[in-house]
Amino acid sequence: MFPVIAIDGPAASGKSTVAQKIAAHLGITFVSSGELYRAVTWAALKADILPENGEKLDAFLRSAQISTQKLGDKVIFLIHGEGATQHLYDLEVNKNVSLFSQLPKFRAVLLEALRDLGNRFSLIMEGRDIGSVVFPATPYKFYLDASEKERERRRAAQGIADTITDRDQLDSTRKVAPLKIPPGACTLNTTEMSLDEVVRKVLEELKNKHFVIQHFTA
Repeated sequence: MFPVIAIDGPAASGKSTVAQKIAAHLGITFVSSGELYRAVTWAALKADILPENGEKLDAFLRSAQISTQKLGDKVIFLIHGEGATQHLYDLEVNKNVSLFSQLPKFRAVLLEALRDLGNRFSLIMEGRDIGSVVFPATPYKFYLDASEKERERRRAAQGIADTITDRDQLDSTRKVAPLKIPPGACTLNTTEMSLDEVVRKVLEELKNKHFVIQHFTA
C-alpha cells in the first residue's frame, strides 16, 4: 500500500479543489471518489436502472467493468470502457447519485475499485468516507467544512443544480458509510479561508506527519 492522503467533507466544502492543488504540488495522483459514484450512477441510469430496481441493479453491479486511466495527475474512471466525464453532473445523475450511494451493494463494488488504487501509487483521494472507510489506516486524514450559505454559493458558482441541505441529509444519515469526521482527522473550516490558506495548512500538517512520497519501482 502506497501513502494515501484522505480528504473528506460535505458537498462544496472545497475538498476537490484543495486535493487537486495538493496533488499538483506534491506530484502525486488525484482521485475524486465522487466521480466514480457519479460515473457508475450515470451508467446505471443509461441502462434504465434506478436505485429501487433490485434485481436489475444486482445484475448490473455483478457485470460492471470499472477501469481507470491517468490523465495528467488525475485518475478518470471508465465503465465498460466508456468515459462519463461529460455526464458526471447531469441533472439525473445529481438527483440519483446519493440514492444509489445509500445502497450497501452499490458501495461494496465501488469500495473495491477505490482501494485498488492505493496499491498502485501514492495518491490524494477526496470524498465522504475516505478516512473513515476506504483508507481508515492512513495517518494523513483531513476533514474540510464550510457554512451552508458559503457552500450554496460555491455550488451555484459551479453551475451544479442540487440542494446542499438535501444532499447533507442524505449523506450524513445513510446507514452505510455516512459522512462523518474520521477519527484522527485534521479539521478545517474553510468558510473564510482562501484556497491558498487551506492548501498551505494541509501541507504544513503533512510535513508535521512526515508524509513521504513512494514510487513503484518493480
